[in-house]
Amino acid sequence: MPRFIACHTMPGVTRAMLEQAGQAAQNNPEVKGVASYSSLSQGIVHCVFDAPSQDALATWFQKMKMPYDRIVRVELEGELGKFREL
Repeated sequence: MPRFIACHTMPGVTRAMLEQAGQAAQNNPEVKGVASYSSLSQGIVHCVFDAPSQDALATWFQKMKMPYDRIVRVELEGELGKFREL
């Protein structure tokens, strides 16, 4: 399944809000949350999702009433200086 990074600017976001969205992503048959990186003090959240398409992920965000700045398809994934194609 394709992988995406979603960037969100969410002033006032809380850990509880992120946990609720994370649980919803785990219970969705199409959209699956993989990882999330957040700065609550700055209201910035970057999330990694597996989804069938960018449109499917955008639709899920709209359903969840979760604003997003952009969704980017991941082409390479790297860790400790080694990369692999997705």
